[in-house]
Amino acid sequence: MDTSSTLIGLTLFVLFMGPIFYALYRQGLKERKNKKALQNLAKTNNINLDYTEISNSLVLGLDKTQHKLLILEPVNAMQHQIIDLSEVNKTSVIKRSVTFTEKERRKTKIIQVSIELLSKSNHKRITEILFYDEDGADNNDMETQLFAASRWNSLIQTSL
Repeated sequence: MDTSSTLIGLTLFVLFMGPIFYALYRQGLKERKNKKALQNLAKTNNINLDYTEISNSLVLGLDKTQHKLLILEPVNAMQHQIIDLSEVNKTSVIKRSVTFTEKERRKTKIIQVSIELLSKSNHKRITEILFYDEDGADNNDMETQLFAASRWNSLIQTSL
């Protein structure tokens, strides 16, 4: 093989793979930043996290022994909530969908997936944890987020 062919091949490899490697690097930095923010929040509130979930739009942490749930929203300037699960009566996965007609067939499309936490005292909503929003800036795969919401719903229910 010729030196010029090797240089052209390496240049094309860097041109095409460079942005992918850069995006993966940036994603790793975001995840480490979000994980560190969650650990610092847990440490300041004397919470030991048994389970964590880190995505671009949501960071969750659960302490099963103290019955505490930490919710951190990186997209909303790291706003956070600490929910005492002993005050929660019921949780449920909420799927909001729209119905439309395509080729003379009615179809439904899920546009939002969230977990709703209801209070013991007045059965009103304490909070809603949004896992997927079609109109949101972070369009993850809906099925993946539905699976994550179902998993977290069962984790929270076992901690009630």
